[in-house]
Amino acid sequence: MTAKAWAREMALYNKWQNETLFELCDGLSDKDRKADRGMFFGSLHRTLDHILMVDHVLKGFTVGGMPEAFAFDPNKRLHEEFLQLRAARVAFDQDMLDLIDTHAEDWLDATLTFTSDRLGRERTVPRRFYCMQMFNHATHHRSQVTAELHKMGIDYGSTDLPFNPYSQY
Repeated sequence: MTAKAWAREMALYNKWQNETLFELCDGLSDKDRKADRGMFFGSLHRTLDHILMVDHVLKGFTVGGMPEAFAFDPNKRLHEEFLQLRAARVAFDQDMLDLIDTHAEDWLDATLTFTSDRLGRERTVPRRFYCMQMFNHATHHRSQVTAELHKMGIDYGSTDLPFNPYSQY
């Protein structure tokens, strides 16, 4: 599987998992979504918002070695309202698919060189590195949300790749 085919498959997986998660959270009250549950970012809402914020940052690194529109700030919130967050999530997932589909087969193999202020050094990495980090980061934090939903008695369903209805496999 080429890097492009892999990235597309992962973007489709992200889309499926995010749609499932947001649909379940849509059935909760705003109070339940925003309640501090002792999660790393406190609430379900703040965790979902954090995932999207970091996705924007990592997309920026994937495209050009720079954060998309803002620097990483773990305390930053993009959307206080759930419906706005959900719409932004749907739009971002489609943007990632469009980005992957638009570029040549070897686009993710190209390397980017930039200075990392956070690490204090120059880095040269293939585009796919930050694309991988984006999907890995999202999966990590979605699992925190699904664990909380499980505690609430909500069945999240399968997260296994073979069950993705968007997959060609």
